[in-house]
Amino acid sequence: MPRPDWYCDDVLSGKLDVEKVWEDERVLAFHHPKPTAEIHVVVIPKKHIKSILEPEALNGDLLSSMILAIQKTASKLDLDQNGFYVRTNAATDGVTPHMHWHIYGPGIP
Repeated sequence: MPRPDWYCDDVLSGKLDVEKVWEDERVLAFHHPKPTAEIHVVVIPKKHIKSILEPEALNGDLLSSMILAIQKTASKLDLDQNGFYVRTNAATDGVTPHMHWHIYGPGIP
């Protein structure tokens, strides 16, 4: 199994301090330290999963936690009132592949 992306690995290990938005035993949602939108939150599993295309990504408990993180983030940041969108990765060139979702808002940048 490939090593998790260094960025997310640093976040999960505490090496990189980020502002957490929501967390449970399976996932972490945090403000991106270099946002590309007015609001840019990243949702990552705490267990490395290579891609949303991997069989491990179909874990119902994990997917429920990922969706709950989106719901909690939208509510906490008033995105449910202003609009937002979610983007996921299949694999990113130049980066060790890992499953992560980005929440952008308000609206679409």
